[in-house]
Amino acid sequence: MSTAAAPGARRVQIETPEHVRIGYELADLGSRFLALVLDLLLFGLALFVLGLVLPFVLSSFEVSRTLLTWGIAVLLIGFMLGLWLYFSLFEGLAGGRTPGKRLVGLRVIHDGGYPLTFRGSVVRNLIRLIDLQPLGTWMVGGAAMLMTPRTQRLGDLAAGTLVVRDRAKSTLPERAALSGSAAGPPVLTYRQFEVLSSYVSRRTELLPEARARVATSLAASLADHLEERAPVPAARPPGGWRGGEDLRHDGRLVALLEAERPRWHARGEGPTSRSAQAVALVRTQSQRWHDYELLLERAKRGLRRLPEEDLPRFAGMYREVAADLARARTYHGSIELQESLERLVGAGHNLLYRPLGRSWEALRAWVSGGFPALVRRLLPVVALAGLLLFGPMFATYAHVRTDPDVARTYLPVEMISRAENAADRAASGRGYVDVPSGLMPMFSTLLISNNVRVTFLAFAGGILAGLGTAAVLILNGMHIGAVFGLYAHHEASALVWGFVAPHGVLELTAIVVSGAAGLWLGSALLAPGRRTRGEALRRRGREAVGLLAGTTLLLILAGLVEGFLSPAPLPPAVKFGFAALFALTMFAYLTASGRTAEDRELARGIPERSAPSPGAPPA
Repeated sequence: MSTAAAPGARRVQIETPEHVRIGYELADLGSRFLALVLDLLLFGLALFVLGLVLPFVLSSFEVSRTLLTWGIAVLLIGFMLGLWLYFSLFEGLAGGRTPGKRLVGLRVIHDGGYPLTFRGSVVRNLIRLIDLQPLGTWMVGGAAMLMTPRTQRLGDLAAGTLVVRDRAKSTLPERAALSGSAAGPPVLTYRQFEVLSSYVSRRTELLPEARARVATSLAASLADHLEERAPVPAARPPGGWRGGEDLRHDGRLVALLEAERPRWHARGEGPTSRSAQAVALVRTQSQRWHDYELLLERAKRGLRRLPEEDLPRFAGMYREVAADLARARTYHGSIELQESLERLVGAGHNLLYRPLGRSWEALRAWVSGGFPALVRRLLPVVALAGLLLFGPMFATYAHVRTDPDVARTYLPVEMISRAENAADRAASGRGYVDVPSGLMPMFSTLLISNNVRVTFLAFAGGILAGLGTAAVLILNGMHIGAVFGLYAHHEASALVWGFVAPHGVLELTAIVVSGAAGLWLGSALLAPGRRTRGEALRRRGREAVGLLAGTTLLLILAGLVEGFLSPAPLPPAVKFGFAALFALTMFAYLTASGRTAEDRELARGIPERSAPSPGAPPA
């Protein structure tokens, strides 16, 4: 099966570290939309089945009410965060392919040709929150794909990724297939053969209109040698050149070249000596290529699946096949030969340079040292995010205290009603909110999901030059300030502070740091420095998602505290004691941890672990 691109398809050429170019066909908007629809259908089906099966399983056994509540809580968080996890985990751990992309034949790669990293998957899928705007219509993402030359949505631009078509498996030529035996003398002159070969090898790099025009002109000059004597238009047809014109002539020209090539191979003289060298390359190396292909099949799930003694052999064979691809192009080998070798080199490149993944030890090192070191390195950005949150918070608090009626501008009716009845609740000994102990797991899950969604949106808004992040921080600050101001007006500040204090330290810290991540991402568009905006966006996107990873852990802890400790009927002194303990612990963690040279290096580069160059096998 040929891997040639469809007429008009856009392709990108990527150079490997071995200085060999590999071509990829970019996925079009229609195929990406189809893959998205399939993924959404599969995800919806999985949730539907889980929603039916889980309650049935739990009800079939004698389980406690608490276990049943935890089961429902898991279902809720799966519904709220599952779609983001679905895309991030599948793309990050399955070679850039979700089930929908696998069915359509698409794959996500980094724009340098490297396999998609888990960090890249997280970045591109978090920015999906902006791409699907407004109101889930995907107009932002669709417009970005139409406007960018590589069909990239905003998430792809931030992560430095491309969506390409998977290479169809083409059959390697056997020695006998290209043995050079001629079927008679050549029918084309040397000049005609060279022009035809040049067109066929470069036609996918031409724009559709130019490709149609060149194909039509070339078909007219070779009309006596083409199998079909279809009329060839000599002028531009009404309405412009269309893909149909390109298709009709393109296939005939390729067929003529494939029929003529072995005749020139057999001569092996003069201007055809390079083609004869391509035949010799097939004769000497075809068995080597087949052995390498078998090794690829064994290692398709990763080089760790290969025995240790096969790793140096794989690296050596990959290097040799890459050199053979360069030779085949130099010798003007057949299209089938070049495409087959390109597929082998591409598959080996993806395996050899695939990130090895982060171990639990690496995760521990990042949490214990890399994250706080990165927060300190980006402290000015963190301070700006804090100003955007707390500035509007204090301003709104003062405004509501001065004019309580203005709270209706900031808060929903339910919140205002709760504040008006707060004094009665406090007098009766009730807390800010009543949560039965059996429902605390579900309540905690809902809070975690909401807080994580806010931080994700604060991060994703950074792709809009930081404006989206600023809006999230300002609006949240105004909301919090209005709540505190209204409760203070009704002389019930102790009630709301007793609820907020235990988890507020963790939650507000996480929101500020996630806002800093979004602002740092957006700064790449406003002040890229000496890098291009694309390069700065990719680099700062990796750093920003490192900040976000730390805030996610803080939010999980904050959600647990908010779900179990904050609504508990404890004395205010106890809750404020916990709040002070959390604040001191957070301060010590962010200021004292991550002081080693390794931690500072991790915060500066946040490197992905990848395999070494093919000169040596991966460890």
